[in-house]
Amino acid sequence: MKILVVEDDKMIREGICEYMSEFGYEMIDAEDGKKALVEFDKNDVAVVILDIQIPFLSGLEVLKEIRMRSKVPVLMLTAFSDEEYKIDAFSNLADGYIEKPFSLPVLRARIESLIKRHFAETDKFQYKDAEVDFIGYTAKYKGEFVDIKAKELEILKCLFNNEGQALTRMQIIDSVWKLSDEIPFDRVIDVYIKELRKKLGLDCIVTIRNVGYKLERK
Repeated sequence: MKILVVEDDKMIREGICEYMSEFGYEMIDAEDGKKALVEFDKNDVAVVILDIQIPFLSGLEVLKEIRMRSKVPVLMLTAFSDEEYKIDAFSNLADGYIEKPFSLPVLRARIESLIKRHFAETDKFQYKDAEVDFIGYTAKYKGEFVDIKAKELEILKCLFNNEGQALTRMQIIDSVWKLSDEIPFDRVIDVYIKELRKKLGLDCIVTIRNVGYKLERK
């Protein structure tokens, strides 16, 4: 999962990128408004962290441009305590703001809350020729319904909700079998993943050597 950080202060920008990359996120950075829009258009980002005071185009101007293209969550960074800027940011459809100085764990919590709120509401999954309805427990491949097991869809949903992050087999099991008294061996995940790839052509499920799997749509 990609996060775009737009901040002209190199120390803050690099600090955020280094910290969040430790949790499996792919970080993209920009030091000014013009580069921010270039990177946004080049990459399928899940969240934008956007400083208000940046060169060339202000953060609020960048936000307006982003909103013309996408509903992706945007978290504003500001050193201003001035309520006018906060109101302006919200009126231009930001999803929240955080004032400097801030702690990185708090920032991460805000980011992950936005991701969960934005993506957890998605009950459908599409990738190339595959279409999945998690509510109806149905799947299509190249327009044809596929015979698919509930657990296969639940594993896909788990990966989907954590898109871009590597999950161990036990993390997947803990999520999918959390209400079950019968916990399978961790290698059973490999069998389900193999079936998902075969039935739905999901080459976006990537094997992470010595770790597990992640969903990574390119």
